[in-house]
Amino acid sequence: MRPLSVRNPRIARLTRLVKRPGERAEQRALVVEGPVLVGAALDAGAAIRDVYVDEAAIGRPAVADVLQRLGSEVEPWALPAGALDRIGDVATSQGMLAIVDRPEPTWPVAAPSSPGERAGGAGFVVVLAGLQIPGNVGTLIRAAAAAGARAVICAGGADPSSPKVVRASAGAWFGIDVIDADDPAAVVARLQRQGWRVATAVVRGGEPYDAAPLDGPLALVLGSEAHGAGSAVEDASDLRISIPMAGSAESLNVAMAGTVLCFEIVRRSRANGVDGAATEAARLPPP
Repeated sequence: MRPLSVRNPRIARLTRLVKRPGERAEQRALVVEGPVLVGAALDAGAAIRDVYVDEAAIGRPAVADVLQRLGSEVEPWALPAGALDRIGDVATSQGMLAIVDRPEPTWPVAAPSSPGERAGGAGFVVVLAGLQIPGNVGTLIRAAAAAGARAVICAGGADPSSPKVVRASAGAWFGIDVIDADDPAAVVARLQRQGWRVATAVVRGGEPYDAAPLDGPLALVLGSEAHGAGSAVEDASDLRISIPMAGSAESLNVAMAGTVLCFEIVRRSRANGVDGAATEAARLPPP
C-alpha cells in the first residue's frame, strides 16, 4: 500500500477523471466507486489501472477482500481519511475507488438470422435516445444485461461513463457492450441497414406491448424522459409500442418501462422456442 498526499498531482488528475466526461473519454477510463463494484469489475476481468483506498477503510471486510484479490499486479494508493469524500461522486465515500479500462465494444454486427444465433438474448439491442438522467441510463444498462441483450447504444444524453451511470448499473457495465453514439436517427438507420427491426416505445398511440410483434432481431428504442425519442426516430421505426396504463396513471418512468419491455422480449423468445433467458447478469450485486 502506497501513501498518497492530497497535494500529490495524481489527486488532481484523479479528480478530473471523476468530474470531466472529456477526460474519461480521452483516457478510455471508467471510475468505479465502492468495493462491491470494484469486485464486480474484477469478476468481469476488467483491467484495473489504479485503486485508491481511504486509510480509515483499509480494515473493513469488503475493502480488505478486494485488496486481497488485487494480488501483486496493482499496488493500491492509501489516501488520508476523508479524502475520497471530496474526490468521489458521492457525498460519503465507500472507502474505495478504482480506475478501470473502459471496454472497447464493437458496433452490433448484422442482425442474427436464425433462432440459434439469437439465443441468449443476442436477438435484441437497446437504444437509449437522449436519456438525460444518469440513474435511468445505469438502470437500463442493468436491465438490458440481465435480460441478455447484445448491447446498449447510448445515443446522446447522459454520459454513459459517468460514475453515476456506472453505479446505477450495479456492475452490469462490465457484462454488456455499452456503445457511445450521437444521433439517434442515424443509429436507427444504421441498425435497419444491418437487418434489425426497430421498435420505439411511445407513451401512447403505439401497439400494446403485450400484443405487438416483438420477434427478433429487434432494436428497442427508449426515448428521453421529457421528449421521447423524437419524431425522426418514431417516423423511421418499424413499430411503435406502448404500455397501456390503468386508472389515472399517465406513464411509467423510462427505466421501469424499459425493464418491462426488455423482459417481454425475453418472454416472447422463450415462447417461440428461443432461449432468451436472463443471463448471469441477472445475479449481479445490488447497488
